[in-house]
Amino acid sequence: MDILNKRNSGVELSDILLGQKESFLSGNSPCTAQYKAYLDIISCRTSEMGSHTLACDSCGHTKTSYNSCRNRHCPKCQYIKQQVWVEKLRSRLLPVRYFHVVFTVPDFLRPLFYTNQRYGYKLLFEASSAAVKKAALNPAFLGVESGCMAVLHTWGQSLSYHPHIHMLVPAGGLDSDGQEWIVA
Repeated sequence: MDILNKRNSGVELSDILLGQKESFLSGNSPCTAQYKAYLDIISCRTSEMGSHTLACDSCGHTKTSYNSCRNRHCPKCQYIKQQVWVEKLRSRLLPVRYFHVVFTVPDFLRPLFYTNQRYGYKLLFEASSAAVKKAALNPAFLGVESGCMAVLHTWGQSLSYHPHIHMLVPAGGLDSDGQEWIVA
């Protein structure tokens, strides 16, 4: 059975990374942080991370649990934090329709961004938000003041360096006097 089709049968990211270890590591050149994340994810909640034993005070039953890696990229460790973060963002959203927009850095600029990450990411945020605002303000389009919510991703699905911004853009905005919501 194909490992990707076993989603509901308990296959985890660590299983996939371990199963494809040779092809992944030989086909890519992960940086130190990516390699550490890779090792943490495949070791998370295994004997490699150590363990602790819990004992029931009443019956004496014991259970050994393996420790987590606590890496911010690990889906096992960050699931609850992710859910809290998503709910926090969801509570800030207006009750309107949204568009999902992605702005990415072209291949030939990625080495420049990698060596100048702080400045490059700042420029990417500024340019993408300015593009959204300029498009919304265009009277031929909507002619409204709009906004966006943006998240930076620096890795692609194959864990290769691929800086891009995911944006939620409301399907509308405020008119010029800020009194009326204009729907796109």
